[in-house]
Amino acid sequence: MNFSEIVSAVDDFVWGPVMLVLLVGTGVFLTIRTGFLPWRNLPYALKSTLSKEARTKSRGQGDVSPFSALTTALAATIGTGNIVGVATAMVSGGPGALVWMWISACFGLTSKFSECMLAIKYREVNEKGEMSGGPMYTMKKAIKNKTFGKILGWLFAFFAVVASFGIGNMTQANSIASALNETFHVPLMIVGIVITVLALIIIVGGIKTISKVSSVVVPVMAIFYVICALVVIIGNVGNLPSGIATIFSMAFSVKAVSGGALGTVVASMMGAMRYGVARGVFSNEAGMGSAAITAAAATTDNPVRQAYINMTGTFWDTIVVCTITGLTIASSGVLGMTAQKAQGIYTVEGNQMVIEASYNDGKNEDIRYDIAVDGNKVTLQSEQKTLVLTPYAGDEDKVQFTDASAKEEQGASLASVEAGPAAAAILEDGTVMIDGTWQGDDKNIYNFSVDETNKGGSFRYSELVEGSSLTIKAFETVLGKAGGWLVTIGIALFAFSTILGWEYHGEKAFEYILGTHKYNMVYRIFFSLIAYVGATQTLDLVWNLSDIANALMAVPNLICMLLLSGEIAKDMKAFQSVLKQEKEAKAAR
Repeated sequence: MNFSEIVSAVDDFVWGPVMLVLLVGTGVFLTIRTGFLPWRNLPYALKSTLSKEARTKSRGQGDVSPFSALTTALAATIGTGNIVGVATAMVSGGPGALVWMWISACFGLTSKFSECMLAIKYREVNEKGEMSGGPMYTMKKAIKNKTFGKILGWLFAFFAVVASFGIGNMTQANSIASALNETFHVPLMIVGIVITVLALIIIVGGIKTISKVSSVVVPVMAIFYVICALVVIIGNVGNLPSGIATIFSMAFSVKAVSGGALGTVVASMMGAMRYGVARGVFSNEAGMGSAAITAAAATTDNPVRQAYINMTGTFWDTIVVCTITGLTIASSGVLGMTAQKAQGIYTVEGNQMVIEASYNDGKNEDIRYDIAVDGNKVTLQSEQKTLVLTPYAGDEDKVQFTDASAKEEQGASLASVEAGPAAAAILEDGTVMIDGTWQGDDKNIYNFSVDETNKGGSFRYSELVEGSSLTIKAFETVLGKAGGWLVTIGIALFAFSTILGWEYHGEKAFEYILGTHKYNMVYRIFFSLIAYVGATQTLDLVWNLSDIANALMAVPNLICMLLLSGEIAKDMKAFQSVLKQEKEAKAAR
């Protein structure tokens, strides 16, 4: 196994059923334990976020205003997950993945509230007079077993530093570089250098400079993106009802397959759940504890009050922005679109096939495969990889698989066999021949067109359009080339703001590990430089590394919230009397 395959295997394990149950289950448990107060008080939270008071530092102590704390947290969360992540989830997990993003976000509201409230409650003031807080401080100070709390706190801080370079830096830089290179043909090296320089200029000023930039950039870029997306949705409004219907039907559909293919059903449901929840968390970071680090810097007189404000980050990020992206893709009809990447010829001798392909980027490749036919599957095995092919579009009723004893015309061209979109046959001389259009287990499309010799033919390879390319295609259905430019600009702004927000998260975790703020500048410089590395990595590798760091960071945070769930519920319920008094005082004016 090469490095990418090992990373992919680890990613599949850490984001398996256990992590999904822990993430969503913690949110469900906390929502019930708190009497659904985060849902019931969401209108209050949204109103507080948009109030003038949230933009001042008039109530309590802290480094930045409540609104600046939220926008800095949103700078880290509203990023590539809202554009690239949604598209990736809908391709990999199906359109139904969007519903699972919504479901996880609803319970994520409580998770986001809980981690932020605890972080503010147990924050400290460092030697420079700045607020330092986050789940690591909560674990150290609030968990009764101090040794266990310190271990959890250190693990969280370590994983947060690692995650800051993955989910908060390399992935974002990779998305910026890919988008600018594809749309404007800007060299990756140039993009990496620009990102590094801009990040350094802003990051050196610390939380106050980062929050000033975020409080302006985040609202402007979010509103700009939503307006452009709404224009596309309105332009494709005729497709919107069917698009929404597909989203919901694919989220909960269980396709009955004769023979009791339970594995197929589980894989299908788990696919939508896995990618929906994973990309939802990647986008809104609920349960990860990252937003709590920024929340701890807010000026407030009550941890619960600020936690409600920071809780709305999940709403704005997933329920609003991610939904807009999902509906844009669903209504545009581009989901499932393929782009041809290579073409060439293939020859067959016995049970071996040689494919000679020329790729669009100028690369040529010759690969020898061993062929095996098993039921409705064709397996191609080479020294580099194993590829499992099934009939394209899954229309198995129209596909015939033949062998030498099944037909008399095996020696004839497969074109004469009524096999629908795909066919596989063993000819008289033992040659295994495949023809037609197939889909690989990598979700890409492989087309074989056999010639009259029955010894080969022409070959085409197409990849499913995903990530930023899919969102760009959706925008272009209404806005033309300008749509691609707008998405590219949106990705660049969203991703760069994420880099700024995550720098602060990682810096505070780094400070916690070392026990001093004296080396923060070293972290800032190194963090900025690593963005250049991220800009040159492959998309799949960076996504998988980010997913792994994401999961490892979430585990100690979720354990902490479960252990302190009673305290969370108690403080929330106590704040209800404060809300009641404020409403009565306002009514009496």
